[in-house]
Amino acid sequence: MNPAQVATRLKYSAGRVTRARRLAYAPHMDDHISWFPIAERDNLSDEVKALFDQVEEKLGFVPNVFRAFAWRGERMMKWKAHFDDLMTPSPGLGKAEREMISVAVSMQNQCLYCLTSHGFALRAILKDPVKGERITLDYRRAGLTEKQMAMLDFAVKLTLDPVTVAEEDVDDLRAVGFTDEDVWDIVEVTAMFNYTNRLMSGAGVMPNSEYHGMAR
Repeated sequence: MNPAQVATRLKYSAGRVTRARRLAYAPHMDDHISWFPIAERDNLSDEVKALFDQVEEKLGFVPNVFRAFAWRGERMMKWKAHFDDLMTPSPGLGKAEREMISVAVSMQNQCLYCLTSHGFALRAILKDPVKGERITLDYRRAGLTEKQMAMLDFAVKLTLDPVTVAEEDVDDLRAVGFTDEDVWDIVEVTAMFNYTNRLMSGAGVMPNSEYHGMAR
């Protein structure tokens, strides 16, 4: 990062510390979902109601990302269609690798919602809660392969300093065995989570408490 970017990051880091001190005295937030309106279930479209029923049957609850976004239901369903497409595994980039990108990016952005929900998803996919947690907290010390490390290093660079990304970075991914389609997916998944992190953080969305105890 250049000096201006470092100064900006330090400025916002200091702001986070101040805000953290304030929140230490805030009331318990279990009932908090978002800073924006939460649509009543009876007022949702049939498509959104069906989604709620589907995820509730699978998980036992409706993830707050959907509850928070449902007041803009049409836009939410478009986002979810793109999200589901990006997270669909391919021969060169499996479901676990896509979730590794999700937590690596979310850790850089300090997105509480995505770290919590996708940390669970990664633990569940790997069937190894210790490794899943280590990847989420510090992927560089999680015993990943050279190929996985190259993928996550690129995702972090694209997240923190996108203006410095160069064709050589793409060539480095090709050199460890990723196809052009794989690299494009890495870029898109990285971009999706940078978007979603900012959406969740900007809307003040809190993760469901259930996630914390799942796949442990």
